[in-house]
Amino acid sequence: MKTLKKKRAAMVKRFCCVPQECAAIMKVLSEAPRILIIRALIPGPCRVAVIADQTGLTPARVSHHLGRMRLAGVVECSREGQTVVYRIAERIATPDGLDLGCSRIQFRKL
Repeated sequence: MKTLKKKRAAMVKRFCCVPQECAAIMKVLSEAPRILIIRALIPGPCRVAVIADQTGLTPARVSHHLGRMRLAGVVECSREGQTVVYRIAERIATPDGLDLGCSRIQFRKL
């Protein structure tokens, strides 16, 4: 019984089960360039230049969208020297997409 409670507590910390939070994330993801960026980040952390090459967007446009997604909690970033590396936020990342708690977005391999 205790293990079930621990699993549920871990799920509450990991997923955003609040409908308002889920809706806010979906709103941020409603733009096509942001979906392209998420697809580029599924395999693992990337720099802006790598994401720009993979998506065909300019680095400035990628940085703009990453900033919006970072504020919404969809992506996280860390510094490696002067380089900023972005990744999908751990609390919503899955091996093939995003799990928002109220919904799941799964991407097919191209």
